[in-house]
Amino acid sequence: MELCVDDVDGALVADRSGADRIELCANLGEGGTTPSMGAVLAVLRAVNRVGVQVIVRPRGGDFVYSNAELETMCRDLEAIEAAASGAGTPVGVVTGVLTSDGEVDVTAMRRLMAAAGTLPVTFHKAFDLARDPFKAYQELTQLGVQRVLTSGGPHPAAEGIGVLAELVRLSKAAPSAPSVLVGGSVRPANVREIVAATGAGEIHLRAQTPSPRMDGTLQTDPDMVRSLFAALESAAADGSPSAPRHDAVVLAVDVGGTNIKGALVAASGRTLLSRTVPAGVTGDESIERILALAEDLRDYAEDDGCVVAGAGVVTPGMVDSQEGIIRYASSLGWSNVPLKRLLTERLGVPVHIDHDVRTSGLAEDLFGASHGSGDSVLVAVGTGVAASIQSGGHRISGASATAGELGHIPVIPDGERCTCGQFGCLEAYFSGAGVARRFAASGGEAGLDVPGIVARLGIDPLADRVWREGITALALGLKTLTLLTDPAVIVLTGGVSRAGSALLDPLLRELSGSLAWRDAPDLRLSMLGTSGSRIGAAVLAFRAAGMDNVVNRWTTEDVLMPVSSAS
Repeated sequence: MELCVDDVDGALVADRSGADRIELCANLGEGGTTPSMGAVLAVLRAVNRVGVQVIVRPRGGDFVYSNAELETMCRDLEAIEAAASGAGTPVGVVTGVLTSDGEVDVTAMRRLMAAAGTLPVTFHKAFDLARDPFKAYQELTQLGVQRVLTSGGPHPAAEGIGVLAELVRLSKAAPSAPSVLVGGSVRPANVREIVAATGAGEIHLRAQTPSPRMDGTLQTDPDMVRSLFAALESAAADGSPSAPRHDAVVLAVDVGGTNIKGALVAASGRTLLSRTVPAGVTGDESIERILALAEDLRDYAEDDGCVVAGAGVVTPGMVDSQEGIIRYASSLGWSNVPLKRLLTERLGVPVHIDHDVRTSGLAEDLFGASHGSGDSVLVAVGTGVAASIQSGGHRISGASATAGELGHIPVIPDGERCTCGQFGCLEAYFSGAGVARRFAASGGEAGLDVPGIVARLGIDPLADRVWREGITALALGLKTLTLLTDPAVIVLTGGVSRAGSALLDPLLRELSGSLAWRDAPDLRLSMLGTSGSRIGAAVLAFRAAGMDNVVNRWTTEDVLMPVSSAS
């Protein structure tokens, strides 16, 4: 157990309670910054046995640092190493640096670790903002980092169970790999579940409550620490099974080209447990990982006294939902994969397979931004562009299950070549990949993503031009969609939609101006975001199990409620 503390009193609570380490910080309201050397020396003199980890972080905010900030961090590390030489307890440091595009800044980390000398280094929760946690973990392994503090992503640890479990597995498989220190809203009420689900051997938390000074400050609470130890000891000693509940749950699996996300969803609509595993290198490996994840979730549910009633799985590509076959998915290397049959044989429950974007559209219609509209379109603008079309209350899939390929509508005659082989496709002009490619090809900074380009709007004429041309292309695509399907609402989702008003305002002007004899449909941003596919998959799973009445009782609050800390 590692306690995060900000004063000598907190360090003494940890020392006397039996905690293994402390992380010593200042400014915990900003996530922790470098404490003064006076605080470091005072703590080292006060404690008798607890290990002391000192954070080195020059300010709050992001983890991208200037050369001057890195120089300050190096001087702090050198001072901490000098102080540690006379300490009677183990001392280490906690730090971390990212690049502007969400990668581990390997060069900066080498510089900081050299300054730390012999002190062991923990990479802190900057890790949870890394674009690819598994790539980041490999790089930190190569750097020789001793430990990684993580909640499995930018959310509480209870919501990052899948990533955490995989990181713990990697750490145990290689002796040289960093150990995994699980932190992020760990509490006595949820620590048993987190440890059981991840296999973690190290936990980190702030065990603080308001101080008696009543001035808004906090103090480390010995009672909370004791409660945490009691929860862990109870978990270790409890060998008797709990009383069976037989609650009905379903499996909801969202398959992507990079990650496979699985969840257990209760009849209340709440997600009880979520897990994420990386997609396989080959198509066959991805299939095996989907099957293994589904089995793990089923086993977890049954061990907890629940009954799995069905499963819903959504994927990209050409999806024959009636037969449960993925006809083609380039990002997964699949052709004619009978996923429904494979899962039904493995799980022994009803299974429904569908397209990820169409399923997100279903969820948005039931609980999100297009709720109450029988005629709507969900447009997902991410790496590519796809649409889910609902007309008269029915989702449109098409004769070959490819309805909604909005990204490949030609919007610019004889325009730029698209990756699909056509010319002038919307996706070539306005998608995450398209905007970044066009910006770089026009002389802009290579590797800059859409958030970086949007940040330059109004100050960089090239960013303004590329963005304006992309908006015009998207407006042309939406105009075609509007005149063909007559939706009342168009909902925008996907990574590019996070541009917010920088996207919505000019797009509405363009669309409205291009429609001569009718009003533009309402343009709205998604309410469900990246949760839409998971929510829709759960709906399909309960429907496959013949439990439509369950879904009819759900509310938006139910389906968006954070992962429960209860078993």
